Amino acid sequence: MKLKVISDDSDVSKTGKSPCVSCHTNCCKEYVIFVNAHDIYRLSVRLGLTPEDFLEIYGAKDYDLGINVKEGLLDLALKQKDGGCMFLEESNDVFRCTVNDFKPSVCKSYPFQIKNGKLIQMSGKMCPVEWNTKEFENMMSNHLKKDKDEWKFYDELVLEWNAKYGIKKPLSVFLKFMLDRVVLEFTKS
Repeated sequence: MKLKVISDDSDVSKTGKSPCVSCHTNCCKEYVIFVNAHDIYRLSVRLGLTPEDFLEIYGAKDYDLGINVKEGLLDLALKQKDGGCMFLEESNDVFRCTVNDFKPSVCKSYPFQIKNGKLIQMSGKMCPVEWNTKEFENMMSNHLKKDKDEWKFYDELVLEWNAKYGIKKPLSVFLKFMLDRVVLEFTKS
């Protein structure tokens, strides 16, 4: 499937250029991109795909928050293709994200993370330039709050699932349960 490359100006610095422009997308090639319920919902809706089309399962990193299904204790991430994220596409020797407008929240926040309530640059980041942390925080404050809320929602959803169903149900049933909950949340707001 060929996806249209979509641009996003949400991370443009004060110079008017995103530091990502000079990037070789090593982050998209080196990291496993773990996703939450809202990420999966956005990708499913915008691409017209089922979660199974773009998700890969991994053994849970945090046993307390792993999804407990028949297949095991799992985390969900984007599938990899040719040594990188499946949504990374090469054009004229440059790799770019084909889902940039609705990419997963961890991708939007990279190379930053919240640690002890403070925004910090990741120590092992792969960016070709330095980012201005204060400027990024101002620019991304709405996203960072939304991201935190979405991961909290997802964690609570996984805990609820594990308490109710444990290992009795397959992953496909969890995915439906999860997407139904996201839709329900959107109809409430």
